[in-house]
Formats: sequence, structure tokens, C-alpha cells
Amino acid sequence: MSGKLAGKVCVVTGGARGIGRAVVHAYAAQGAQVHAIDRFADEIEAVAAGARASGHTVTAWPLDLQDDGAVEATFRRIEQQAGRIDVLVNNAAIIFFKAIEDTSIAEWDQLIAINLRGPFLCSRAVAPGMKARKSGAIINVSSKAGVQGGNDETAYCASKFGIEGFSRALSIEMQPYNVSVNTITPGHPVHTAMSETTYAPEMRKIWIDPAEIAPAFVHLALQTASGINDRYIKAWDLAQDLANGVVS
Repeated sequence: MSGKLAGKVCVVTGGARGIGRAVVHAYAAQGAQVHAIDRFADEIEAVAAGARASGHTVTAWPLDLQDDGAVEATFRRIEQQAGRIDVLVNNAAIIFFKAIEDTSIAEWDQLIAINLRGPFLCSRAVAPGMKARKSGAIINVSSKAGVQGGNDETAYCASKFGIEGFSRALSIEMQPYNVSVNTITPGHPVHTAMSETTYAPEMRKIWIDPAEIAPAFVHLALQTASGINDRYIKAWDLAQDLANGVVS
């Protein structure tokens, strides 16, 4: 690894599993000081401990994104400890498949709270510092479900379409402050705890380790408002372009 993120302070939500865990390890391996957030306390502590055992700088923050007061307090503590936040990856999400008449109000509210309200709360927390420093990158994990509807996915699609609209508007707000805002979708089947419950057998035959798309997240962490900005990125395509030298 080349230390592309040396000196950067990065926050990754949903860092205990799947894509989030891969991004935590990729950022740490590139020299970043990583603050990994997840509601699964034991798992996020294990991820951080494993990274530290490899000589990397990762701090675990057990946090439920549904608790707005706890989100605000956690980000305030991270900034106090690290001095700033340079990169935010809003990755945490949940999913379920249910017909609309079978979807309870509580289920709808929980999914929207984690998948959409959570990124709002986290972005709101980092925005003042990024604006003041005129520097930063916000990466919101989206999905094909953010641009295309799916059967029995009214709640999930609503959250991901919401992420797309939120990100497009946020990019306009942050552009004068040199802060990049992008959405990213895997662009290829990836093997995660979520996909183990959602993928059909044919998709499982071709799924890849999330580490294979992590380079795309590293690249987006380096972007400014004048670089890749206000885009919907397919992580697999960008990772392949980076590997093949099409993008540097």
C-alpha cells in the first residue's frame, strides 16, 4: 500500500461487516486514522483490534444511528480526539423484502432511520468542520435500488432513492467549500452478510469479496469538489479502471 490516505481522518459507518469492514481495512492500510462505527459493539471492537494488530490506527465506536443524540455526541468526541474529520463514508444500512401491506410502520421507520436519516445525521455532524477547512469528502453508499425499483422493496428503494436526492443536493451545498459528495454502488455482486440473505443462487456464483471494490472508496476519499463530484459511481468499474491504469 502506498499511504495515499496518510494524515487523513476517516469515519466509516457500518464498519463491522461487509463493505464497511473492507473500507475500514483499506483506509487503515493506506495510512488513514480510521474511526469505525457500528451498532454491533463486539464486532466493531474486533475489527478495530484486528487492524491495530496489523499496525494500523483504527478506533471503534459502538453507535446506533437511530439515536440522534448519541450520533451528535460521538462525532463531537471524534473531532475532539482527532482534531477534524476529512472523510465520511455513510455505509450502514439494513434491508427487508415485504409487500407494502405487510410492512409495519415500525419496520418502515427503522429502515428509513438507519438508511437515510443516519447519513443525514452524520453528514450534518461533519459539514461545519469541512466547510470551515474547505476540504473533505462524503461518500454515501447507494444501490441499484437507488435508481431502479424492485419488487417488495418499497422501504429499501425509498431509502436509497432518498440517498441519491440527498447527495445531489448536498453536493451543491458543499461544492463552494471544495468538499466532494458522491454516491457509490458496488456495481458487482459482493459477498456480505446482507447479500447472504438477499442474493439468488446465480448471484452467489459470481459474488466477490468486498475488498475488491475497496480501492474505489480510497480513490473517492481523495477527491475534491473539482475532481470526481456529484456522481453515482459503480465501485467495481472504478476499481478496475484504477487497477488497469485508466484512472490514476
